[in-house]
Amino acid sequence: MSIKKGIDVSYAQGNIDFDKISINQVGFAIVRSSYGWEDGQKDSKFDRNIKGFHAKGIPCGAYHYSYAKSKEDAVKEAEYCIKCIKGTKLELPVYIDLEDASVARCGKRVCTDIAKAFCDRMKKEGYETGIYINPNWLKNYVYEEELVGKYEIWLAQWDVSKPSVKCAVWQYKVGGKGCIDGISGECDLDIMYAHSNVKYEDDTKIDGTASGSSSETHQVFKKGDEVEVLDPVNYDNGKKFIVYPNEKYTVIEAVGDRIVIGIDGQVTAAVNAKYLRKVNTDTSKKTCTYTVQPGDTLTYIAKKYGTTVAKIVKENNIKNPDLIYSGETLKITV
Repeated sequence: MSIKKGIDVSYAQGNIDFDKISINQVGFAIVRSSYGWEDGQKDSKFDRNIKGFHAKGIPCGAYHYSYAKSKEDAVKEAEYCIKCIKGTKLELPVYIDLEDASVARCGKRVCTDIAKAFCDRMKKEGYETGIYINPNWLKNYVYEEELVGKYEIWLAQWDVSKPSVKCAVWQYKVGGKGCIDGISGECDLDIMYAHSNVKYEDDTKIDGTASGSSSETHQVFKKGDEVEVLDPVNYDNGKKFIVYPNEKYTVIEAVGDRIVIGIDGQVTAAVNAKYLRKVNTDTSKKTCTYTVQPGDTLTYIAKKYGTTVAKIVKENNIKNPDLIYSGETLKITV
C-alpha cells in the first residue's frame, strides 16, 4: 500500500477555499466535529468542511475533542458526537482526541476508561473509531497495552522520521503556514498507513525511505533553547521522569549529548539529546492577541501559537487555567 498524506482541520482554519484544494496535496481529511457534550459545542465549520472535501472527492473522518472526567462523561461525549455527525457520510473513523491537561489529571485508569468508553459507544452505533494521542500520553497517562492493537491509533508525534508506535494515522507536523493551497493559516499534516484491515508499513518514513537509512538530522542544543520531550528517559539511569502534557522546557545546561532541562529555572531532568526537539530557534519575539472561540482550551491555543500554557497564564494573569471564556482576548508572545 502506498501511504497517503492528509490534513486535519477545525474552525481554526476559517473558511477553506475548496476551489484551491487539490487531491494531490490532500488525500484525506480528518475534521473536528465537536467537543464536550453540551448543545452548541458542535464545530462551527464541520458541515462546511465535510461538504467541501467531499465535493473534491476527498475521503473524510472526524474527531471529537474530549473534556471527559469519567467513562460516563465519555459516553455522553460519544452520544453528542453521534448527534453532530448523524447523516454525514464518513469514509474514515471517528476519533476521540485525548490531549487536554484537565483530562490528564484524572489518572491513568480513568483516562484509559474514557478512551475505551467513547470508542465502544461509537462502535455500538456502527462507526469505525479510534484514538488521537501522543507518545507522552501513551506512556504516562493511559494503559498503552489496553489501547494499542485494540483501537485504531492516530499518533501525534512531530519532528521525527518515523512514528514510535504502530498507528493507522500519524500526525507528523503541526502547523506550517501556506502548506496547503486553499488554507491561508496553519494546518496540521498527517500520513495514513492503515485503515481497517490494511497492513501497516513498518519500514515507512515520512520521506518514504527505509528505516535503515540515515536521513535524520541531529540538532545541537545550547543553554536557553526551548525544547519538547520526545521520550522522557533520564540520561543517567534510563528510568522515566514525569512529562507534563504539551509543556515546553528550557535547556539549562548542554554537555555533549547530555541535556539538562527545566521549567522556570528549576531542573526537571537530564535527557539524551536524541529524545528532544528544538521548538524555538528564532530569538525574536512578537506579541499578538487572540480571541477565545467556543471549545478552545489553553492547551489548544498554546499549540496553535507554538508557546506554552504556563506562559499564556502568566502573561494574562489567568487564575484558573481550566477556565477561559468565549470572546475573551488573550495576549500571546511568540
